[in-house]
Amino acid sequence: MFVGIARLGVVIGESHSLKEKRMVLRRIKDRVKERIGVIVNEVGEQDIWQRAELGAAVVSGDRTKALELLDEVVRVAMAAGGSEIVSIQRQVIRFEGEEGELPVVDDRTGSGDKAKGQDSWVPDEWREEIEK
Repeated sequence: MFVGIARLGVVIGESHSLKEKRMVLRRIKDRVKERIGVIVNEVGEQDIWQRAELGAAVVSGDRTKALELLDEVVRVAMAAGGSEIVSIQRQVIRFEGEEGELPVVDDRTGSGDKAKGQDSWVPDEWREEIEK
């Protein structure tokens, strides 16, 4: 599995208040979310009227696809208008966490943990299968 992270430095030249800045950032965030389904958040420069730092993360089984998604985030953010993207940092890393043990799911009930230790609800026909 690959995790892609992008950080965008944004300049909002026409902003004269935090409210105006937030309107421009909201437009960028909403467009990226609706067009490609990636969430973008403000991650830095939060109290400065004319600058912002935006971050986005994607996950993919393919490194190339993760890079393509990050490129698309940048393209949509640039096209949103009202701001200028002045810096772009991207990184894609391979995530190799340890595999954990998954709980056993009993298909007959939908969840293996519903009745742990309580066999009174199990029909007699099923008890025979369980004991085999």
